[in-house]
Amino acid sequence: MCKHDIMHEADEPRLPLSSFLERRIRWIGVLLSVTCVVYFYALDRIFFSSAHFSPIFRRLLTVEDFRAAWFGLAICLLAAAWLRPSPILRLVDSLGQHPCLWALASAAMGILGAIVVYHGYPLSMDEYAAVFQAKIFASGHLTARLPRDLIDWLVVRGFNGEFLVASPETGRAVEHYWPGFALLLAPFELFKVPWLCNAMLSGLSLGLMHWITREITGERRAAGWALLFTIASGVFAAQVVSYYSMQAHLTANLLFVALLMKPTGRRALGAGLIGSVALTLHNPVPHALFAVPWIVAMAAERGQRRHLLPLMLGYLPGVVLGIAWLVFRARIWPGAPDASSLHGVVAGAFAWPGGTLLNMRTAALAKMWVWMLPGLLLFAVMGRLRRRDNPQVRLLMQSAVLTFVGYLFVSFDQGHGWGYRYFYSAWGAVPILAACAMSNGAPTDEGEGRYSPLVVFAGAAAILNLFLVMPFQLHQISEFITQHLAQLPPPQRPGNNVYFIHPRGGFYVADMVQIDPLLRDPDLFLVSRGAELDAQLIRQNWPGAVEIVAGPAADQWYLGPEDRRVPIPGSSLKPFVFAPSP
Repeated sequence: MCKHDIMHEADEPRLPLSSFLERRIRWIGVLLSVTCVVYFYALDRIFFSSAHFSPIFRRLLTVEDFRAAWFGLAICLLAAAWLRPSPILRLVDSLGQHPCLWALASAAMGILGAIVVYHGYPLSMDEYAAVFQAKIFASGHLTARLPRDLIDWLVVRGFNGEFLVASPETGRAVEHYWPGFALLLAPFELFKVPWLCNAMLSGLSLGLMHWITREITGERRAAGWALLFTIASGVFAAQVVSYYSMQAHLTANLLFVALLMKPTGRRALGAGLIGSVALTLHNPVPHALFAVPWIVAMAAERGQRRHLLPLMLGYLPGVVLGIAWLVFRARIWPGAPDASSLHGVVAGAFAWPGGTLLNMRTAALAKMWVWMLPGLLLFAVMGRLRRRDNPQVRLLMQSAVLTFVGYLFVSFDQGHGWGYRYFYSAWGAVPILAACAMSNGAPTDEGEGRYSPLVVFAGAAAILNLFLVMPFQLHQISEFITQHLAQLPPPQRPGNNVYFIHPRGGFYVADMVQIDPLLRDPDLFLVSRGAELDAQLIRQNWPGAVEIVAGPAADQWYLGPEDRRVPIPGSSLKPFVFAPSP
């Protein structure tokens, strides 16, 4: 242990509670994992009910997450029996000494996972909405121009005004969410590599975690622990391979923290600009909840108040863009279900927490435990106790707690999502805080048996989770998407196909109505409006088409071996062109 570490430990004596937790860490971890498994057995049987959960949330919770909870318990039991710390510390030291190499490896694995595990497919409407808008931006436009009399075939009615806003009067269409993530994704869509976006963000977020942890602790090994805890958590891998904006939220919030750890006028301005991006990624709530403790602390500290003005100036572009987008979106279709107004959005999204909401958030806690490595939340609490005098540690914990508490007032269960997606914007605080528990508290020599039980248990849980549980969870994701896509028959080639999706004819099939905003894809996925109207639309546009499948989820029409898309003179575009609607 270096002199600096000895002095630091003398300045920050352990709390009795921290020592108590450390001595009994193995059995507390096992007990909490047992509690998580018990929750799943109690659900719909004793104290808890999934009656008000959305069907997709209930399916992922009670089937996929329940299975992973048993794996988590097994990992805790195996980690409790682990006795050799040396392999763990060698891996941690490698992570701490070569963060750039590991960040590049994470990005590479993210690319592979997005293609192989996630099938390069935006599974949910939350993901598709951003991809839809990114394609519009990549084409050099602000809105899509769809055939206005075909809007009810192109966009599911219940999703129009919720995920997309498409006017049946003009045919103009945009995503319902704020456009920041779509702008970020647009260059990747331009080069047809959308799966590269979150992968690159994952590498950047790992670098930021390493830097922040080292700044807080002064220890390279502690920074290595933060990276190990991150790459060993299934939720990190799941967000990286997906098309959700949450990885961008996580990265932006970490960069925000990095800039404010040693604030100057320029850094405060930079933090505000990053905050501008974060506010507009898809909605302003995730960053606002995370940033409030940092802004309040700056205002409360006399020596830092002078940085408030540049911080607020940095936020100004994001606020202007957000308001401008709301106005612009409202003009696309003034008759949208919520009138696309801020008041309508707020009224529909927020509610006072009652029994139903608390029931949802209890389920969210179970999902958080399952999708992190077992015990990580406990390690984070210990890190907060051990570094209780460090202001950045306090603020990271406050950001994490406020994010969770803030969503107690959000009336949705989150619908689809791997882990508890609503918390992920603040999730980066958890491995950093957990790494603070590993630093400054255990001998660093190589003598077996002389390490803190916390170090051995946490390291073993991380390694076992990385090599045993995470592959299982990634397999769950891949299998779920495979089964989901299998509800539709494969397209016939060569040529084009048209699928008429029956929104209530399968599980989650309404989300399969995904069109390219310029109608360039070789196949069309339309909303069925009944067999007669569907056939009439086909006859009017492609008289030679043949219906080859009539199934519960969709009807498939084959348009023939020739490409039915029409080249636009003077342009490289080759979209579908429709005759007027029947």
